[in-house]
Amino acid sequence: MITLYGLVADHLEKIDIEPGQELPANIVWIDLLEPAMNEDKIVEAWTGIAIPTHEDMTEIEESSRFYSENGAQYLTAPILHAVDLDHRELSPVTFILHGTRLITVRYATPRSFLTYQLRAIKPGNGLIPAKCSGLSIMLGLIEATTNRLADILEGVAGKIDKASHAIYRREEKARPMTTQDFREVLTVIGAQGTFLSRVRESLAGLSRMNVYLSAMNNPGSAKKETRIWIKSIERDMQSLTAYVDFLSNKVTFLLDTIVGLISVEQNAIIKIFSVAAVGFMPPTLVASIYGMNFAIMPELHAKWGYPMALVLMVVSALLPIMYFRRKGWL
Repeated sequence: MITLYGLVADHLEKIDIEPGQELPANIVWIDLLEPAMNEDKIVEAWTGIAIPTHEDMTEIEESSRFYSENGAQYLTAPILHAVDLDHRELSPVTFILHGTRLITVRYATPRSFLTYQLRAIKPGNGLIPAKCSGLSIMLGLIEATTNRLADILEGVAGKIDKASHAIYRREEKARPMTTQDFREVLTVIGAQGTFLSRVRESLAGLSRMNVYLSAMNNPGSAKKETRIWIKSIERDMQSLTAYVDFLSNKVTFLLDTIVGLISVEQNAIIKIFSVAAVGFMPPTLVASIYGMNFAIMPELHAKWGYPMALVLMVVSALLPIMYFRRKGWL
């Protein structure tokens, strides 16, 4: 799908034109969402530059993500999408700066793009500068994506804190954590750890793209406002990266803690079985002795023989347990 945005006063406006017609002069943003082959050809005919395929966008080499061709700058970064669903995915988005225009090629709809589009088409939105260009829109999209990542990390931190409270802040009279409780906490912590790795990957790609933008817009040629904007985005990304590292360390600590608690519970269960086994050994020995059926065993013919054997078995079971309690092993 091709969406054209033209600059009208202080906002963007969607413009529809037929294939084959020339682009109006006020078109500053061409957005390609899951473009078909014929749509790629239409945009190539309009702009005179090549549109990368999805296979090209998934390449991870530096030379495949950031390069110049026919006077256009190609920049690709992985961006999170579908974060409100159970699966959180990364999808590459390519930004193409060609003159004063921006061309975006994407195969997903990140929330940040949708938010920026809805705000940019409203008059007086404060997003569109007086002399808006493709670079301004690109920086606006990157800033919106950074803000979206910050919101996502707040949600992740909340889920990690909730899991932490389930482990550490249990009431004194609350029942011990069961196997199901351990499984649920481990699932939550593991899922957030995996999600943080994807957030880190997205931030790393955006940071690399920001560095490339800084080099492309060197102090001698870039406007002061643009340089300040790029530096501001860079500081935001650095702070988010540090926060992701903090949350990752917290996830690792919680995983180690929960695994340690599981080991303690397992050891307690094994200890109970060990004590039970030791407690039943003396009564078993007594019962085995009096079950041998030797000819000369006076106790077998005495009236007090059976009660004596029962008492002997009970006493032989209680003595080891009392000894273990005195030693503090129980």
